[in-house]
Amino acid sequence: MNNVMVQVDDDLFARALQIAEARQTTVSAMVEHLLRVVAAPSLRHSDLPPLTRQALGMLPSMSDEQVKQVLDEERVRKYVSI
Repeated sequence: MNNVMVQVDDDLFARALQIAEARQTTVSAMVEHLLRVVAAPSLRHSDLPPLTRQALGMLPSMSDEQVKQVLDEERVRKYVSI
């Protein structure tokens, strides 16, 4: 495993420590999780469950890039935001 040094604002680091404590984890583990989410391959429309694909059909058509953006935003919302 590699080590990475990151410089962050003192207030941001203090908040990260609070979040890590509340989640019973470490700041390092949270950063690693964030990197895994960001580095995960994007879902394709065909990767979605049938019901989700059907529901998407009720909405105006979206380009693959728009679908990717929405899915990426939802991943960040679900796994990163507090």
